[in-house]
Amino acid sequence: MKKLNLILECILFVAVAVLFVLFFTQKSANTKVESDGQVVESALASGEIVYVRVDSLMQNYQLFKDLAEELKTKSQNLDAELNNKVKKFQKDVNDFQNKAKKGLETRDKLAEMEQQLQVDQQNLAQVRDTYAMQLSEEEQVMNRKCLQAIMDFLAEYNKDKGYHYVLGNTFGGNVLYSQPSLDITDDVIAGLNAEYKKSADAAKK
Repeated sequence: MKKLNLILECILFVAVAVLFVLFFTQKSANTKVESDGQVVESALASGEIVYVRVDSLMQNYQLFKDLAEELKTKSQNLDAELNNKVKKFQKDVNDFQNKAKKGLETRDKLAEMEQQLQVDQQNLAQVRDTYAMQLSEEEQVMNRKCLQAIMDFLAEYNKDKGYHYVLGNTFGGNVLYSQPSLDITDDVIAGLNAEYKKSADAAKK
């Protein structure tokens, strides 16, 4: 039976998709928006648009790394539980086949055993699906926690910055080129990790 696939292989991809654009706006009399929704050059010239490298952000944000490690451990535990159930089921199948081959049970008993094996197989499939859904849900919650923490931080961070947009720059995304001077990734990572450490230290007290 196919082993339960680890959810973590696609965490960064999902996080990138979720964080594609982080933005918040402030009212400004001298900022104009064209009909296609793109900010005119005056906004770029005044430094009101910056960006973060999402892949780097998620790889270096300690909250994300800690939650990802928790999810990995949970996935490994569920995978081990499922493997144990699969091994027991296979043992029961081998026992049935052996008794049927050697004529060690009556036909009625063998029919009863076969019926039970079918039920066990269905239950095993349900357990597998339940574990997969559980991990998927926990992954989604993890990504939402990280996204919310990032958005809360940026809202506070922007109070004395005055940015109109904070874009999430990803490889293959809509932002095909951006000037390095507009990159605030390192500053955001440092701030996020400082906030996370502060809250973690406070929780230990």
